[in-house]
Amino acid sequence: MLIGVGTLINNGLPRGMPKLVVGSGLGYGDVPDSGLMAECRFEAVRGPRSAAGLGLSPDRGIIDPAIMLSDFSEFQGLPRAERPIFVPHEASIYRNDWARLCAAAGVDYVSPSGDAKTVIRRLATAPLVIAESMHAAIIADTFGTPWHAVSISHRFNGAKWLDWSESVCVQLKISPLYPIMDRIARIVPRKAAPAVARQGRVYVDGAAATPKPVGPARGSKLPLRLRLRMELEALQTPSALRAFVARPGQLSDRAVLEQSKERYRETLRRVRSGF
Repeated sequence: MLIGVGTLINNGLPRGMPKLVVGSGLGYGDVPDSGLMAECRFEAVRGPRSAAGLGLSPDRGIIDPAIMLSDFSEFQGLPRAERPIFVPHEASIYRNDWARLCAAAGVDYVSPSGDAKTVIRRLATAPLVIAESMHAAIIADTFGTPWHAVSISHRFNGAKWLDWSESVCVQLKISPLYPIMDRIARIVPRKAAPAVARQGRVYVDGAAATPKPVGPARGSKLPLRLRLRMELEALQTPSALRAFVARPGQLSDRAVLEQSKERYRETLRRVRSGF
């Protein structure tokens, strides 16, 4: 079994079969137990944090394999687009009417669940990417597209972002899309917070498992506190996106990126020679 791109390494991996890991990482679920680890051949993981968490040699923490997409001829030589794009995490797709809110900010909305090649081309050609999706930032970076890392909800996984960013020596800057909402959350009475979080998960987490579009019927069934939060977020989204567009994005050093790519190429050559 091949385990490549994604945050896939955890105790839920299938058992009873050999597994070849060439770039995946930790981030969701428990670290594999000793029995599962014994079934895995770790040639490369996403970054230094995954290597350390798995007890591997530091030289196994190489890079996320999505970095290699810029080597594919079908994605090379594409003309640059004019408008920045926004790509949320898949769990946030149904949190707001992103297409409408992005249009109001002069930004194009790109769903991470869209056709893979189309999404890659949009990331490769955009002048700037505002990303809650880590792989949107990784793909943008390998094509030389500047990016901003933004957090939207409590589901944002900063640890996996750091795992990747440290693999290319980027001083990661993660900014909340809604800083005002974060400040409000910090001053909400402690007793009220669990209820807000639980109700939020009905929509935010539940949507990740069983996506349902936002609309009048769906919205009317949400708890009042959550509806108010979503309405406040919607009001802030266009100005928040415009603020990110006005700032220069992040980008890894091209020499460091190429070194990481070459290390991964060498790993693949070594793996192929063993079969």
